[in-house]
Amino acid sequence: MVRYSFGKRLTRLSDGERREGDDACITVMTLEEFREAKETYLHRKVLVHSMENIHYCKAEAYGGCTMGTFMIPNKNNLLGEKFSFGFYVTDSELILLDEGDMLTEIIRRMEDIASKEGTAHAHAGEERAKEKGTPAAPAEFLILLMDYLIRNDVLFLQKYEAKLEDMEDELLDHQPKNFYETVIVSRKELLALHTYYEQLISLGEELESNDNHLFSEGECAGFGMFASRASRLHDHVEMLREYVFQIREMYQSQIASNQNQIMSWLTVVTTIFLPLSLLVGWYGMNFANMPELRWKYGYAGMILLSVVIVAFEIWFFKKKKIL
Repeated sequence: MVRYSFGKRLTRLSDGERREGDDACITVMTLEEFREAKETYLHRKVLVHSMENIHYCKAEAYGGCTMGTFMIPNKNNLLGEKFSFGFYVTDSELILLDEGDMLTEIIRRMEDIASKEGTAHAHAGEERAKEKGTPAAPAEFLILLMDYLIRNDVLFLQKYEAKLEDMEDELLDHQPKNFYETVIVSRKELLALHTYYEQLISLGEELESNDNHLFSEGECAGFGMFASRASRLHDHVEMLREYVFQIREMYQSQIASNQNQIMSWLTVVTTIFLPLSLLVGWYGMNFANMPELRWKYGYAGMILLSVVIVAFEIWFFKKKKIL
């Protein structure tokens, strides 16, 4: 279990150390620690059940608390294992449930930026100070954490778009091996991102709705801004999915064009040798009264006739721009 005090800054607390004044308490614990906690947390069993079966990002509002789960894809392996954690927020405490050390590492990196001074979320603290006299609220840190989770996603999507552009340029240059498999992987990755951002939008809107009146107006605005950012990322992913579809269509068009070219060549070859096949069949009958059978120059004459026929057909096809 790791505890933090969140006031003007985020400060990690040592064992037994109490937070200063009315600073919000941020606690990172495992599911087992949350299940066995001595404190009485309302609707604890609901969150425990959700943590045991995390499938997507969601938020649920109850009397006196709001809880939910996050399932975040790994940007280095979008189809691999996902990072998940749960949250439980009241007006004085935010509990984050994580079975590993990932969340603790994220919060450690956030310690330098999770300051009320000079942040966009200072307004949320001011609103709450006016309403309840509390200088800091756990929901403010939850907003900071949610924003931190998607802070570099625009850059990631731009790099993904550049990768798709390289795929398109490579396809225009030549047909790479296993290209269709690469397109399928890209479609699956973008589908995973599409679903992820769609869930974040729903989560942000659910928190913004503030059905249990747990958050201040400024905090609701913060959740709304998060939902808007997730919506823009969702739109970017939609554009990338359309781009992948266009690349796939281009690849299929090239395959169809190559197949048509092959069929055209086969048709020309068949047409060229069709008269020769007729000659072979005609003179292969070997009737007794066929004059060419006993003609001294019959063999050479058939060779010359075949060459003339083939030459005429090649000239005709080139004139028609078939060859």
